[in-house]
Amino acid sequence: MTKEQQNLVKRIKTAQGHLGAVANMVEKDVYCMDILNQNHAVIEALRKINELILEGYLGECALDAVNHKNPAKRKAAVAELVKIYSKK
Repeated sequence: MTKEQQNLVKRIKTAQGHLGAVANMVEKDVYCMDILNQNHAVIEALRKINELILEGYLGECALDAVNHKNPAKRKAAVAELVKIYSKK
């Protein structure tokens, strides 16, 4: 596993821990603002994970697609990324 992959796995496990904490807090009927604060940590952890994955994609996969001789493959790579980020 590369250093980048190890970093992603570590961050994913951290996000899992935060999410587990949110579930425990809900089960224990903890003060809502404390739950929201912990949930915000989950959201920010996932946002950073997405940022790192995107950075890796743009640094490797997207460059391969852009440099590909087949214009359809280049267009498909861009469309795939746009589709993922336009979901709401």
